[in-house]
Amino acid sequence: MFEFGFYEKEITPPLGCAMPGYFNLRASTDVKDRLYARAVAVRSDSNCAIIISIDQCVMQSASVKAVTDRVEEYTGIERGSILVSCTHTHTGIPLKDDGWQDDEKSYDAKSGYDTVATKLIADCAILAYMRMQRAEVFFGKGEVDGISFCRNFYMKNSSPRTNPPRTSPEIEGPVSDTDNELPLLFVKDLSGNPLGVIISFACHPDCVDREMYSGDYISELSIQLKKNFGNDFVTVFLLGTCGNINHFDVSKKSDAADHYKMMGQKIAGEAIKTVAFASPLKQSGVKTSYEKMIIDRVEITEDEINEAKHTIETIKEMPGVKIAADGSDPDQYKLGMAKRLMAFLDTAAPKYEVPMQVMQIGEFTLYAFPSEIFCHFGTLVKAGDGTGVCMVASLCNAWFGYVPTRDMFYDTIYESCPGTNLLNKEAGYIMAEKLVSMKK
Repeated sequence: MFEFGFYEKEITPPLGCAMPGYFNLRASTDVKDRLYARAVAVRSDSNCAIIISIDQCVMQSASVKAVTDRVEEYTGIERGSILVSCTHTHTGIPLKDDGWQDDEKSYDAKSGYDTVATKLIADCAILAYMRMQRAEVFFGKGEVDGISFCRNFYMKNSSPRTNPPRTSPEIEGPVSDTDNELPLLFVKDLSGNPLGVIISFACHPDCVDREMYSGDYISELSIQLKKNFGNDFVTVFLLGTCGNINHFDVSKKSDAADHYKMMGQKIAGEAIKTVAFASPLKQSGVKTSYEKMIIDRVEITEDEINEAKHTIETIKEMPGVKIAADGSDPDQYKLGMAKRLMAFLDTAAPKYEVPMQVMQIGEFTLYAFPSEIFCHFGTLVKAGDGTGVCMVASLCNAWFGYVPTRDMFYDTIYESCPGTNLLNKEAGYIMAEKLVSMKK
């Protein structure tokens, strides 16, 4: 028999804090949706595991450690049985190691929010642990089409590129498929009352414009599931493998202002239908596996370094100009990427210690990547699992940049540029193979 406990805790920061996720510093001015940490604890016999989901863009190792140390102190659950994930919303909370704290305009010296935030996140997990009760658990898998798209495209007479101008006649087609699966683990108590869900979808939560806090489509998903299953229902969202997947339909010139709400509502509708046909897990038991593996840094050529230095010397920075990979200001984007490469060289280690994690709940398996991983690698893991009763999550336990497929290393592909991509060309394949081998 399983025991499950769910909890969610608001972690919306003060106004004026930075919102990570872009080149430009953005100080928050409003709240579109409140931000949350959400957690689920599960126990079978004496084995227990905790999964934490945070409305945050990325989380570095130091912040993860602050959270897991506190959870372990209060619950006794060892580090290897605690999973910390980010939803990757680009309008989420700031933490001291997300990269903005060195900026003179940074919020941190004034608010100290990050210290409080890691404690609140840990407490969310602790409170989920304290609320465990005997429960029934069901697995289902739906599919959501039409809201996620590959953001890298083959172009006529040129290299593939990231986020080409919408409706451009130079676009030939996407370089890869998307993953439209919607796997979920639905939990209710022994009286039939819904408690919460662990759910995953593969699409960048980058749909909300302007300087307003928002959990993006995950916020709307949670709101809609509460309407259906009750106000105490908790949605623990895990981001699928979507390093190269976002919501931009390049056949359309623009999206509606509330596009993220449409996405959340569509995912919620499919989740509700999927729950109705979900099957109970046939096995009990909780198993966890956590290992760190060494992966070499991405190779950077002398030509790339010299080109970056030349760019920094010859292109003048234009304060206030939005820097993006969509071609809106190619010179400022080139300068931003050059600065990122040189900063990477100043701080990068020759090798990285990369955490890999697998959790098994009955016959269900959760595979956790630590990076912004390309969709292809989630497909590899699912094929290696072979059961179909699984979920593959990204941005878990640390951040090591984007992990592209080996055929997508072009200077026109954002995710493979040095500083954006930290690991070598084989990293995704190595990690996928490792995760499959860790299943017990």
